[in-house]
Amino acid sequence: MQPFDYFIIVDWSSRAKPSPVKPTKDAIWVGEGKNQGRVTSRYFRTRDAAVDYIEKKLVRLVKNKKRVLVGWDFVFGYPKGLGPALRISKKRPWKGIWKLLEKLIIDKSDNDNNRFAVGAELNRRISLGSGPFWGVPTGQSGIFLGAKRDFSYPVVNKRSVLEERRLVEERVPKMQPGWKLAYAGSVGSQALLGIPRLYRLAFKNKSLKSKSVIWPFQTRFGKAMPKGACVVHAEVYPSMIPLKGKHTIPDRAQVRAYVQWLQDEQKTDSLESWLAGPQDLSKKKRKKVLRHEGWVLGVS
Repeated sequence: MQPFDYFIIVDWSSRAKPSPVKPTKDAIWVGEGKNQGRVTSRYFRTRDAAVDYIEKKLVRLVKNKKRVLVGWDFVFGYPKGLGPALRISKKRPWKGIWKLLEKLIIDKSDNDNNRFAVGAELNRRISLGSGPFWGVPTGQSGIFLGAKRDFSYPVVNKRSVLEERRLVEERVPKMQPGWKLAYAGSVGSQALLGIPRLYRLAFKNKSLKSKSVIWPFQTRFGKAMPKGACVVHAEVYPSMIPLKGKHTIPDRAQVRAYVQWLQDEQKTDSLESWLAGPQDLSKKKRKKVLRHEGWVLGVS
């Protein structure tokens, strides 16, 4: 595999208002650096500002024939069965789900968004009840989306059976399932707001769409990695990198640490093995990951 020239790690946020002017935790932080050397970080108050910066950066890097790996801190896929449950084509269920979310989600420049309404609409289509998505601020719950998980997994309809966790989340229990849209540690809202942004960046941007691939869906883990200038987007879990000492803003430290980890792993020729994915997956489970669920870079 050809080495990467540049790394970017994005700690995403689902805030409904702009983050404070003063840099803070639980906001958007972007860590970046070349394949070796200095690592920097930037703070963004809105998703619009962050994606605008990343987009311009990627266009510049690709124009200069660079190979870029971008890690996003939100789930790229859901447990197998969501595609059929939503009557999405069997060919590439994950991409069909991305396309649907890009159509349904409204995410304004000031971070105002309709993620809970979309969660409720997806539940209506899937189960006519309050699942598999759950979690909403007090006072905003309704028929199809509850403040508490008032149902049990698996969620079953005529077309599929939806488990609570993906295969990768079973291996790392502290990871939160993408169904959870609110409360501590939830990543569901981040995914609903992140996937549409990434879909437009990778598949609709005129300068980037021919150079962008989604790992591991399109790369088949490491078997079909692109050659030459490219942008490889991967799901990451920054919390998996242990931090040394105390940090007033852990998010900032985590994106820096993840970039440094990528630099170190590439230097020792270990990054290629991480991109190749876990070797102990059965053929059936591998297909499940590559068609439906995705994986997290750095999980063996």
